[in-house]
Parts: sequence; C-alpha cells; structure tokens
Amino acid sequence: MCFLLENSLCYYFQEKYKQRREEVQQQHMHEGSSSQNSHVPSIDDNEIYFSVVGGESKKGNVYGLGTLSKKFYSSADAHSSTSQAPIVHQIEEMRETIQKLNAELMAKNAKEKTLEEKVEHLLKNHAEQSERMHEQNECVCQQDEQMKLILQHIHLKNVVSGPSDPPTIGEDRVDHISDSRPGDH
Repeated sequence: MCFLLENSLCYYFQEKYKQRREEVQQQHMHEGSSSQNSHVPSIDDNEIYFSVVGGESKKGNVYGLGTLSKKFYSSADAHSSTSQAPIVHQIEEMRETIQKLNAELMAKNAKEKTLEEKVEHLLKNHAEQSERMHEQNECVCQQDEQMKLILQHIHLKNVVSGPSDPPTIGEDRVDHISDSRPGDH
C-alpha cells in the first residue's frame, strides 16, 4: 500500500511538473513575442520542481530527493548565480561597448566639424582671392586699353607731324651715326 501511495504521489508531481513547465514555456514565449526580443529566457527546471513539490519539508528536505536536498539547494544557488553572472557580464560588456562607441562617435563628430570649418575657411579664402584676381584683371585690362590709346596717339602724332620736324641735337647725332657706315667718312 505504501508503494502504491508513493507511486501515485510521484505520478501526481510528475504531471504537475509537466503542466507547470508548459505554463512557464508559454509565458516565456508570450513575453518574448510581446517584447520583440529574440532572446527567450531559459527555463529553470529546479525552480519548477521545487515549486511543484511544495518546497522543503520541516526537516529541510525536498520531496523525492531525501538527503540529497542539501545538494539541490547548493546546485540551485550555484545555478541561479551562474545563470545571472553571464547576463551581468554581458550587460557590463555592452555598456563598455556603448561607451566606447559613443566616445568614437563624439570624436568623429568633432573631427567632422573641424574639417567643415576648414573647408568653409578655404572656400572663403578662395572666393576672396578670386575677387582680388578679377579686380586685378580688370585693372590690367584698363591699363592695356590706356596703353593702346597712348600708342595710337603717338603713332597718329608721328604720322601727322611727319619727318619735317627738325631733329633735336641728340637725335641728329644718333641719326648720323646710325646712317654712317664704316669706311663712308
């Protein structure tokens, strides 16, 4: 009779365990789909078993484990601390990565701003130099026109006055010297 009672109790806990595990799975699936998160948390079978059997007895044992209950607790404690340790470590790594990326982004933004300021300065200088060159070109064109007018005026004066003007003393000698050839004197 004791064996039969224990088997039915064992069957009862087994069915309760399966039912509770399915509930937890559905809950995790629902939470994962509603949060748009691709990471579905793992199911802690020890925690489900512990809740199904009603926790520990007055003697500090867990149903079905007997004297192994102490190992269950140490295993459960180790499991919970080790299951959270990687998550905490991953969160810290992600924070460090985010800080590093933010620092890089700020440095790139500062460099980009500096480069933009340099480009603006160069464009301003280029515009000023172009304006000065344009003004100088206009000035040279005006001087060129003035020189053309002066040359036309001189040429017209020579054409109008002709060779009848008496040469000056200095010019006369230059003309004679240039006209004379060696051996002609």
